[in-house]
Amino acid sequence: MAIKKSITFEGLKYNLDDRDRIAADATLQSGGTFSLDTRLQYNNIVSGSDVATTMSVATHGGRTTFVPNVTADRIYTLPQVAEGLHIHMIGAGALAADGHDLSVVTETAGTEFFHGAIIHHDTDQTSQTSATVWCNGTSEDTIKLDVLEAFDLHFVGRSTTVWYVYGWTAGATPVTCA
Repeated sequence: MAIKKSITFEGLKYNLDDRDRIAADATLQSGGTFSLDTRLQYNNIVSGSDVATTMSVATHGGRTTFVPNVTADRIYTLPQVAEGLHIHMIGAGALAADGHDLSVVTETAGTEFFHGAIIHHDTDQTSQTSATVWCNGTSEDTIKLDVLEAFDLHFVGRSTTVWYVYGWTAGATPVTCA
């Protein structure tokens, strides 16, 4: 059954655009039941830790993890990569560069890799202050933020062996993919 371009409802005539017609058709195809959740949606922030951390799908998947000011070099290990899995990490806990590093690594070194680009804002430069750092997707399983100050990184599973990565970092030393 084709959905008309206009309808009359409670005595008023309405013109339907393509989106309205698609929604009406989807409702018709589903047996006439359709629900929509229009409430404001949010997710709870996951508090990171000032220790080496192994992330999990149950705790970190689809959520934002706030990494606090680390008091020593720390490693965060991502869960096993899966297509569509999203991990979001942010950090602004270092009120000043204090010499501590953060490394983000894949669960299986040498088998899972990072592919994408990260914009690094060099806070120690007086001329060009931003540069793109590329992760090649075939041999790099460690992202290292040396002397970090702040960052916003997204990891999205492309397959069972590759994480897409994008976002930005800020600090005196450029981020590296290795």
